[in-house]
Amino acid sequence: MGQVVEEYAEKEINFRETVQPGRGTRITQFWHLAGKVTQVLFHFPPGCAGLVEMRLLKDEQPFYPVVGYLALDNATPVHNLGEGIEYYAKEPLTVEILNHDGINPHTPTVTVTIKYKRPWWDKSG
Repeated sequence: MGQVVEEYAEKEINFRETVQPGRGTRITQFWHLAGKVTQVLFHFPPGCAGLVEMRLLKDEQPFYPVVGYLALDNATPVHNLGEGIEYYAKEPLTVEILNHDGINPHTPTVTVTIKYKRPWWDKSG
């Protein structure tokens, strides 16, 4: 008998929003399959000057950072989560962005990578 080999794939969920001066926003997305969150990437474009704060919530609970927000300038920190953190199917992921810059809009991004078991019917990749 042949051994069944489990195949895994990755899904990147991208959050990108232009936030007007002195405003904030929340963006929620999800992936329809269960898996593990293996990486979180934040991108603060040049000019944010520490005036743009971001955080990621997982099922409405602070996920990264666990306390407070990240606020950087011209930086792209990547947080690898090793084997990953459990993610249930359609679990909401929410990015909160606060723009404390009183003059300029900013367009930061967040990318969350989820590793999941590829269903038998998924022939992509």
